[in-house]
Amino acid sequence: MSNSGKSVWGILAGMLLLVVMVSAGWTGWQWMQQVTVQEIRIRGQVNTTEAEILELMRTDTGAVMFEVNAVMIEDRVVRHPWIHRVDVARLPSGVLDLQVTERVPVALLMDGEGRPAWWVDAFGWRLPITDQAQYDVPLLFAPMEPWHPMRPLEQTSTRELLSAIGSASQRLDALFSEFVYQGGEWELRLTPVAPHGGIRVQFGASGFARDFDRLLAFWDQEVLQHQNKIYDRIDLRFDSQIIVEERSRPERSTE
Repeated sequence: MSNSGKSVWGILAGMLLLVVMVSAGWTGWQWMQQVTVQEIRIRGQVNTTEAEILELMRTDTGAVMFEVNAVMIEDRVVRHPWIHRVDVARLPSGVLDLQVTERVPVALLMDGEGRPAWWVDAFGWRLPITDQAQYDVPLLFAPMEPWHPMRPLEQTSTRELLSAIGSASQRLDALFSEFVYQGGEWELRLTPVAPHGGIRVQFGASGFARDFDRLLAFWDQEVLQHQNKIYDRIDLRFDSQIIVEERSRPERSTE
């Protein structure tokens, strides 16, 4: 067969494939116009209820699947403060499937009277207290801001601190007990460890990720290696040195 003959057959095959694809697409489109939502399946939620999500969706069973706007549903559902993202799939079986990904708290924000007010994630989003939410995270005593469901905390220093807490290693996270904002700077109270108790750690208003690394190195090289000392305060506000308040550990009586 000549090259021109092969070319003609190639064009005809391509046209036939295009016709099949268009026909399949048209059939699928016609079919989608007839399928209705038989079931709404919601997965992944822990601190949000199915009723809350259904109310936000504003879509019910019986709706024509073709007319269901997945992007619009996703936009509505993520307005819930606990929900980080949601993926919506329209299945041929008539199931509208929602996979929910919730925000993960890194601290418990306390109010001015020392009571739990909000869980808060690494990006500064405040999450309502729920009966289901149980997280082992440090307490955060930060400047209280007016709450808005579509806005995270605005103070730059608090946002940077939360980001650093969210990225901290498990070893370091185990040392965190509570963070207190006072005088424009942050102070950390470490989880009480004998014989030191809850060591106070002083930070500035920024550079927390770097200072967390310095704190862990100091903990490994000094605190754990010198059991004859009791540390009361560790000051990390200066780049060139770490200032500490320490005292000798009383010797145990041999009597």
